[in-house]
Amino acid sequence: MHIDNNEILDLSPLGILFADSEQRINWCNQRFLEDTKLNKENVVGHLLAALPMEAIDKKTHLVQLFDKESSSALKFQYWRKESTSAEKGTLHYFALDRDATSKPSKLAMAKIPKRPSWVEFLDYEVSRSRRYDNPLCVLKLHIIIDHIPAELEEDDIKQAIKDTLQDELRWADMIGNTSRGSFLMVLPETPNSALEQLKGKISTAVEGQLKALSSEIRYHIVFGSAYWKKHDDSNRLLKRARENLVIELEKQLNTD
Repeated sequence: MHIDNNEILDLSPLGILFADSEQRINWCNQRFLEDTKLNKENVVGHLLAALPMEAIDKKTHLVQLFDKESSSALKFQYWRKESTSAEKGTLHYFALDRDATSKPSKLAMAKIPKRPSWVEFLDYEVSRSRRYDNPLCVLKLHIIIDHIPAELEEDDIKQAIKDTLQDELRWADMIGNTSRGSFLMVLPETPNSALEQLKGKISTAVEGQLKALSSEIRYHIVFGSAYWKKHDDSNRLLKRARENLVIELEKQLNTD
């Protein structure tokens, strides 16, 4: 990596990483590793989608680390900026939010909160699956955008996809907030055998919505998924969905 003022970035009090045009992490500073407690070999060289971090607020400004090694729910203020260096890519900034960081809540919940976040909703549904052996799936949709016409912005495409998901999914499902081009869906009472049909239904609907926006948009839709297994907690379920998404993303990038 050849980011300008690399030494300054390395000494920053913020956690910083750099991802290239294919969203592969080429570099991170020591602060990022110290704050997240992640190993460098599990960060650098991997796709951004492989990070065990998900947005937990509507505007994706707050992300949480989902890592079984962490004894607390680490949360970070997050923002990104296109690199001004010769190398095309994006700088991602993470500031540890000590006020939002807390001990993880117990999975055995008496009742679902009135206005749950997708994290609380997933914990609740995992608890139900553990108790009653109910089917439960997590589905991630990631969009690779190759070309956006001048009259549109990336946010227009993301909003169109989110609107489509809300139309296509059931009232009992929950759509997680977007992060780094991904959409996360928690699907209670959904068996693994139903996922392929659901992916096809969502793909068709999203393609129709994006075509209505502009026929000039060039993109690829990639899915990652996981279904609940006995002894799973939320972290294990999310980890398998994330790993499945990364496998499919690597296939798509290798095809291109």
